Amino acid sequence: MKSVLLNDIGILKFQDIPEPIPDLGETLIRVTKCAICRTDAKMWAQGQRDLVLPRVLGHEICGVKEDTNERCVIWPGKTCGKCIHCVVGMENLCVDMEILGFNKDGGFAEKVCAPQSSLIMIPKTLEDHVACLAEPLACAINALEQSSTSAGDTVLIFGGGSVGLLMAMAAKSMGAFPSIVEINPEKLARSRAFREYLDIRTASSVTNQLFDVVINACPSSETFWPGISMLKAGGRFCLFSGFTGDEVFPVTCLNEIHYKQLRLVGAYGCKRDQMAKATLILNEFQEAARLLIEEEIHLEEIPSRLKSVLDGHTLKIIVNIKPE
Repeated sequence: MKSVLLNDIGILKFQDIPEPIPDLGETLIRVTKCAICRTDAKMWAQGQRDLVLPRVLGHEICGVKEDTNERCVIWPGKTCGKCIHCVVGMENLCVDMEILGFNKDGGFAEKVCAPQSSLIMIPKTLEDHVACLAEPLACAINALEQSSTSAGDTVLIFGGGSVGLLMAMAAKSMGAFPSIVEINPEKLARSRAFREYLDIRTASSVTNQLFDVVINACPSSETFWPGISMLKAGGRFCLFSGFTGDEVFPVTCLNEIHYKQLRLVGAYGCKRDQMAKATLILNEFQEAARLLIEEEIHLEEIPSRLKSVLDGHTLKIIVNIKPE
């Protein structure tokens, strides 16, 4: 079957590979669409802690079950089901997690094997190219849930890339009031139609307003102290995107957490039920979600797009995969 295989760091090739054979409990999926994530581009450029080579990348997958022709998206994890995290419903933190596109072959191919338990059937009215945004949207939902976001909350999101925008859409679906801070004029121009459609407040710098929730959807550590200082007493800061660099934060920052009784939480990946929620939100906000999709390409075009994705010069690129 046709695939795009990462043979080694920086070496990504369009090539034929054997069709996968499902293990016990797995199902063969014909991939219809797979979105390119910035993590895919990072793995191509520099690797990743969970990456096992060679590997078919791609974890934002929509497809059709080979045996029943049912349309589905795939929660990309495979868990042990036994560790304490799995038992208490935090399967995204499973100690023996396997992930499609990381240590198992993913969706940049005509077919992929996935656990039956990871398949989520999608609404009939939800288009495949929109449905494959369910995984990044679910990660955004995880951040909002970790920070106890609810109707009426004001939410400040640092970062106006595709995930930050999806996070704002998810916040609106909850009845919250999201605002986005994005310093890059190119990104603001690129997302204008989406933001105007959903009436999302946006600024290029922080304001004097106080918020219930602040989330960093960008890796800049320079968002941490301003974000903490812009929280109301009892507010929540969610560390969604890992920080780069080795900046040391002042004691003043910790004192702010102390005196205002703030909560600092982390959010990593997503759970299966959050992906199920994401498909319903995408179905409700389908017109808006389409505005995040800049281009649909074929498998063989993936290598030529990864640098642009890595540099943050795109919103979402969808790979259109049509098995023979």
